[in-house]
Amino acid sequence: MVKFVVGAVAVIVLFIGMLLGASGGGSTAAAACGAGAGDTAAVTKDLPKKVGTWDTDQVKMAARLVGAAHEVKANEQATTIVVMTAMGESSLTNLNHGDAVDNTTIGVLQQDDSYGERADRLNPEKAAKAFLAKLVKVPDWETLEPTIAAHKVQVNADPYHYAKFWTDAQQMVAAVTGAATTSGCDVSGDQVELAKTLKAAWEKGTFTDTYHPQMVKQEILPIVDGTTKDGCQVDTRILQLLVAALNKYGSVQISDMNRPCVGIGTHCESGSLHCKNPAVAVDFNAVGGNVLLGSGKQDIEFLKWLDTVMPKGSQAGQVQCRPNTPLENFRQFEDPCSHQHIDLGSTTEPLTLGKDAS
Repeated sequence: MVKFVVGAVAVIVLFIGMLLGASGGGSTAAAACGAGAGDTAAVTKDLPKKVGTWDTDQVKMAARLVGAAHEVKANEQATTIVVMTAMGESSLTNLNHGDAVDNTTIGVLQQDDSYGERADRLNPEKAAKAFLAKLVKVPDWETLEPTIAAHKVQVNADPYHYAKFWTDAQQMVAAVTGAATTSGCDVSGDQVELAKTLKAAWEKGTFTDTYHPQMVKQEILPIVDGTTKDGCQVDTRILQLLVAALNKYGSVQISDMNRPCVGIGTHCESGSLHCKNPAVAVDFNAVGGNVLLGSGKQDIEFLKWLDTVMPKGSQAGQVQCRPNTPLENFRQFEDPCSHQHIDLGSTTEPLTLGKDAS
């Protein structure tokens, strides 16, 4: 029986690299607005003694996890998720006991006996490879928020438990590999470049507007060749938001931006932000193939991601459509449960995106 288990583990490890490579190579949304989709770099010989608040032993543990991910050719997104999860589960410590919730879990990733022998779960490299093997089986794991992807592997109580460790994990991976950590949320601050990205997605069919396609045709596409008409401008931050969402989810469907540009005056007299020029509002109808009605789990996940991107003072509609969802940067208001409205309110602050976004 032991020989069978060892053999099975060897086969799994052999194919993890193939699985990770296959899942990481074809998706522009692989970064999930987080780490990039390229293969993880090798661990540097000169490890830093400290990374942020993480001490020498914790850095060494992270390096072991990253080294294991590199061995199986995991992409940077998967590697960063492993490190993030270990931070959240054990503070990068190889615990030989469980926690208050489940005392049967052990190791740096707090794995239960479904992961195999106790010795394997206490081996950080084997634990990391076992985690990665499960991660790549999660449907669309690369387009999920990293904390949600980790949750689907760990099946922990709070799906957002790991979110607060994401930035630290990115910094850690960069530090122990000596390589820059790329970001799927890095977007240009140039309107033409943003419009070119959206135009390419429009032509490919991953950026759509089935309700008012003339809005995209008159408000975004003309930016590429400088033929935008007066009264049809779009705030650069809205373009950035659309590109960031496209990077994260792989596809985006909208239905409303600058109404007067296309001859729509609905609610303009009452001050709708859809009537501002440049446009500072956009209605999302779907991301990643998931319909948004302001009420479902996918809407809440979308809003929680937006809350990390949008400036304080932004606004989100459909508050009455969903369970109470506290958001730091959004004022929430009532709106029909047929889409997810997002606007910039009166704020002039930039989005929290990549270094080239401002």
